[in-house]
Amino acid sequence: MEKILRAEADVELIGPWGLGEDVCQWITEASPDVVLIADDDSQSEAAASLTSAILEKNPNLPIIRAKLAENVVRVHSTHILPASGADLLETIRNLPAISAGKSSDERSK
Repeated sequence: MEKILRAEADVELIGPWGLGEDVCQWITEASPDVVLIADDDSQSEAAASLTSAILEKNPNLPIIRAKLAENVVRVHSTHILPASGADLLETIRNLPAISAGKSSDERSK
């Protein structure tokens, strides 16, 4: 997944980071538009805890959780966000605007 995202000209990665406690602080300092957490079954509980902690400290920050073992993608946010796992890159690109409350017409401009 990292290789795919790094290949995109309009996506800037500031990680990868582990699932440790320092991640919340790093995310607050880096101020990303979107957080992507990719985990396998052995990390699922830590990833769920990290997702909750990030949303608690950064309620307007959308988080995408990709469960690699299950090929499942979930978007977590304090806002209702239309998202489809079919196009992860498009979802990543649109999340900051969607979280800011922009309509699809405003996002396409």
